Amino acid sequence: MKTFLLPDLGEGLTESEVVAWRVAEGDTVELNQPLADIETAKAVVELPSPYAGVISKLHAGEGETVAVGAPLIEFDVDGTGGAPAAPADEAAPSPEAGPVATPEAPEATGEQAEAEERPAAAPVASESAAEEPAEAKPEKVQVLVGSITVHGGKPVRAKRAWDVEPFVRAERRGPNRAMPPVRKLAKDRGIDLQAVRASGADGLVTRADVEGHGSAPAAAPASTREKVTGLRKHTAAAMTQSALTVPHAATFHQVDVTETLALAKAGDASFLALAARAILLAAKRWPDVTASFHADTNELERFAHVNLGIAVSTDRGLVVASIDEAEAMDASALTAAIKDRAVRAREGSLSMAELTSSNITISNVGVFGVDGGIPILNPGESAIIALGAIRRLPWEHEGQIVLRDVCTVTVSFDHRVLDGREAAGFLADIAAVLERPALALAR
Repeated sequence: MKTFLLPDLGEGLTESEVVAWRVAEGDTVELNQPLADIETAKAVVELPSPYAGVISKLHAGEGETVAVGAPLIEFDVDGTGGAPAAPADEAAPSPEAGPVATPEAPEATGEQAEAEERPAAAPVASESAAEEPAEAKPEKVQVLVGSITVHGGKPVRAKRAWDVEPFVRAERRGPNRAMPPVRKLAKDRGIDLQAVRASGADGLVTRADVEGHGSAPAAAPASTREKVTGLRKHTAAAMTQSALTVPHAATFHQVDVTETLALAKAGDASFLALAARAILLAAKRWPDVTASFHADTNELERFAHVNLGIAVSTDRGLVVASIDEAEAMDASALTAAIKDRAVRAREGSLSMAELTSSNITISNVGVFGVDGGIPILNPGESAIIALGAIRRLPWEHEGQIVLRDVCTVTVSFDHRVLDGREAAGFLADIAAVLERPALALAR
């Protein structure tokens, strides 16, 4: 008999949730056969079998949260090649993110990727400047856990485990969607999922929708409670940690983005990519905006590269997908990369590395039609930029009052790392490029 302990699927996380079992007690399984869909703070991943044998016991039901290192599955090993990936009596190994092979994704059609289709809302992205970590040296055995390669040793530099604040609104298209347990429930009851009225976030079909399908509508309760789990729970914890431990300050500026918006419409680059280029250029002059303050050691960590992240709203919550070494990309390349990350974020096919490397963030509150906001910093980051909605307003231009496209840009910052002069200088440089994008060609 072998006991499989739940491994750490994501950078020191203490627990994960069983979304759906793919096996049942009594089933015979092969080595690396998918056993379950497990939800971490970053993604839903397939958990493959570390043994070949018979499932004798499942220690958790669907929807239950399991602590890392706790028993998950009991195996009756058949002795025909079911060598364990990690001994059951050892602590769960530390992961290192690995790439995910995904089918070709269609181009994103949301407002965040195509500002030219809806110029009244600037898209969302996030940016980071962390170097790629050195390759961790694995022990002799390793087990592939969905999109993650679990190594015996720890990565040289652990990346952050939280997704936080910024927003990208994805337009819901196509058929009804549901989590695996809900799809299974509908199938067991012979219910066509497409005939069920969805009440969940972004049109997600919930268990209650399936259970209530075909019955007479009941009176709405005075109030309801829903347990917060998975990514949303970790986001709440991260925002609380950031708000309580980091001295936040903010500065904002109204920017005439008429020329940048016209450039996006005339070329093959989105407004988001051009705004990202402005931020990348400004970060070169003010490198501490991408630094990280370590309170435990009172050290400031600086990075050699800028990894640009785009925050995407998914059925599970908000995730930030990183584009590594974005400072080396032109606007066209950034546009393509941002679309790719947005599509794969909604599919849940991003690797752990793509979900954890940002160190400066852009939050596009403008996609919701608001003029601006003061976002909370991602834990470990020193600056976050919020883009408000683009408004057509009367504006002074070359001595005349004319209609111009105007956007409010806000920078929230960690006052332990940046003072007002640095934050204001960073914001002023962003505004200068957005107001006159031809400046970027001369730098």
